[in-house]
Amino acid sequence: MIKEMAKVQIIGPRSVLDDCVAALHALCAVHIEETPAVSLATDAGEFSLKIPVDKEKEKEKARLGAETAFVKELIALLPQSARPRTVVVERGDIHGLVEKAGAVKNEVTALSRRILELKDSLSIIEKYEKLLRAFAPVVPRLGGFKNFDITGLTIEKKRSDAIKLLEAETARITGGTYRMFVIELDEATAGVVLAYQSKFSSKIREMLSGKPISEMALPAEYGGMPLLKALAEMERKKAQLPVLIREDTARLNALSNEWLSTFAGLLRAMEDAIDEFGVLESVAGARFSFAITGYVPLEFSGALRERLFERFGGKVVVRELEVKEEERDLIPVLIYNPAFLRPFEVFLSAVPLPKYGSVDPTPYIAIFFPAFFGLIVGDVGYGAVIFILSLWLRRHFKENEVCYNITKVLTVSSLSAIVFGFFFGEFFGDLGARILPVVFHPLFFHRAESLKTFLILTAGIGAGHVVLGLIVGGVNLLHRGRRREAGAKATHIAVLLAFFICLAAIAGYLPRSFFTPALLAIIAGSACLVLLEGVLGPLESIKALGSILSYVRLMAVGAASVVMATAANRMSGKAGSLVVGILMAGAVHIINIMLSLLSPSIQSMRLQYVEFFGKFYEGGGRRYKPFKKR
Repeated sequence: MIKEMAKVQIIGPRSVLDDCVAALHALCAVHIEETPAVSLATDAGEFSLKIPVDKEKEKEKARLGAETAFVKELIALLPQSARPRTVVVERGDIHGLVEKAGAVKNEVTALSRRILELKDSLSIIEKYEKLLRAFAPVVPRLGGFKNFDITGLTIEKKRSDAIKLLEAETARITGGTYRMFVIELDEATAGVVLAYQSKFSSKIREMLSGKPISEMALPAEYGGMPLLKALAEMERKKAQLPVLIREDTARLNALSNEWLSTFAGLLRAMEDAIDEFGVLESVAGARFSFAITGYVPLEFSGALRERLFERFGGKVVVRELEVKEEERDLIPVLIYNPAFLRPFEVFLSAVPLPKYGSVDPTPYIAIFFPAFFGLIVGDVGYGAVIFILSLWLRRHFKENEVCYNITKVLTVSSLSAIVFGFFFGEFFGDLGARILPVVFHPLFFHRAESLKTFLILTAGIGAGHVVLGLIVGGVNLLHRGRRREAGAKATHIAVLLAFFICLAAIAGYLPRSFFTPALLAIIAGSACLVLLEGVLGPLESIKALGSILSYVRLMAVGAASVVMATAANRMSGKAGSLVVGILMAGAVHIINIMLSLLSPSIQSMRLQYVEFFGKFYEGGGRRYKPFKKR
């Protein structure tokens, strides 16, 4: 339901303005409005313009803004705390904690940088270790060569021709005074150790620069070492680095456990302080007094007076202002429903917020969405599978409010599918009727065999749903004093009822004598609609008839589902093998269940949004945003 709101004005001396703003912040209930450019005439005097915020407060706000960004960076650097807790930071403690945050950030930054460097070093060692281990056994075999250089290379195995070309070029440059060893590094890469006289180094390197070959260059810190010594040094560091990483990580985690919750509380306190400075920009003022205008839920207006009286005595007063007709659409909207209806509010996130004074459709969605979903699925087995799936999903989406609410809606809808499944006698199609006919037999009708009955049922549901939408819209318009529009809604209902009577008389369900009066009622109603809504008025009644026909999709999608389930069961009987039959039927049922999750949800949502909401829903409301602490 949409809560009734009261427009209030809080008036007091400027000397208590800051304290009053802090008190309103703690109450977390007042939606504060911007001060209008025109003057505000009140019993307490003339409030002309916004009170200018003094320069010191502007400087403090700017400083807090910069420090807030600083604290956010620090929180992002800290790992998740193993001992999270809620810390409330008082405004007076902000400055001292910001200074402490600077020291902590320096240490955290240094630790983070060092951990990153250590991990990079370890990654480099692990990268080169495999190559070095492959080359190391070859190096001692070159020990007898004096004044020789050794080069390690890697070549893709698919370029095996490059190895032959490399050896031929090396032989040509060195005149045959070289040694070359080829080692398999992995499935895709070969390693080559090339030894040659030092005087040929420049020519060898020039030759290698133009070939599809990668030289194995050691990192700079190992560049001047012999190959075996570099390997030994890497082995030593490989054992040492993880210990250093663990020590620094442990220190970082300790800092997080000690400070993360405190700095999170500090961030909230700083943002709250910035919000209070922002509210000061929305305050109107006279020479010695201030006025804050806003909205509160009507039921809370008395409590607001009491709380401010307890805090300030008679210095601060709360006046309830009359809302002008042109202001009604600007009143903020607060939707509040009982706990069992709140999950269905998720459907309102896809449409603009309803206007203040209009209708909150949540209770109607809570009835009709599960009902339409159940009518389409209509299978005990499918409903049970969806029910179990919804409970499993609920456990995995506890932290995501939107997804969690969707799983709750799915749970209720699956129960509706189970109920309709008993009515239609369906358990995985006709499987229940085959194995347990005493339990699973149609109490109403068989959906696949009684399509005419199913069609009439869904059309009747559509007529009732559309007429209900018109009734809801008409009653709401009447309560808001919009009698002409309410009369048009009532006339649409009368025209629809007269049309149904005509159809019933033609079909023989009513005497033929009913036809002529009903037809005259349609003509008279259309004339009234022209007077009330203009020449397009009668077209709305025709659109309403089209809306009713849209509900036939409930029958079409539901019948398709049961036919697919029955086909799966019959396929299994013709498979020739019990195991193959079960697998085939299971696969088709799984596909059908997936479709039963998607298609009924889409069709039911469409009927709510397009056919039902269109008869009464007025979007464009402003969301109620109380001035509250974070």
